[in-house]
Amino acid sequence: SKVLALFSNDQMAREPITANVNRMTCNACWDCLVACPYTAIEKEEVKNRQGAVLKMLARVNEGVCQGCGVCVAACRSKSIDLRGYTDEQVYAALAAF
Repeated sequence: SKVLALFSNDQMAREPITANVNRMTCNACWDCLVACPYTAIEKEEVKNRQGAVLKMLARVNEGVCQGCGVCVAACRSKSIDLRGYTDEQVYAALAAF
């Protein structure tokens, strides 16, 4: 019955399209932070158990991200993707814009 209720609505909600940072490959160059027109990229400190900063990473604030893909194009380490899209699709959309 939950499935029927989902499809009985006039509109269906879907996951918002937002950027995602690969924490293993991000090198904290901050090109994405500079490029983002919505200031959705934040600096994140990765700390050990004692609280010492091990490294810095880019982090996407999903509440602010508009899914425009500018950060994907700006990332030289290819550490950012747009959920549901290939890099080629993002680049093509940005080129058309």
